[in-house]
Amino acid sequence: MSNGQIDLFDDVLKTDEKFVIVVQGVYNKHNQIIKKILREYPGLDRTAMVRLFNHLKDTYLNESFEEDMVFYDITVYTNEDYAADHIFAHTKLHRNAHEWTHTAK
Repeated sequence: MSNGQIDLFDDVLKTDEKFVIVVQGVYNKHNQIIKKILREYPGLDRTAMVRLFNHLKDTYLNESFEEDMVFYDITVYTNEDYAADHIFAHTKLHRNAHEWTHTAK
């Protein structure tokens, strides 16, 4: 996986680890940040997660931004738990950008 932060401790993941990918649109409306879940893909094995993560980055790179949208956010969680300490990969695509960020946890 390129263009996105990847957990440096891949080798400590369980072999049957499940992943969830969440795609969000992040909006700035009246100086308030609002996050809207656009897609959610639970129950992915590692192979499916890698393929879908790359596919989503390619897809949203060409997707238009809605009014007031600041960026797209793709987050991969382990253990199907949406807690910050379970983030496996995270990347953003800002309005008018042509590539995804490399975001640290």
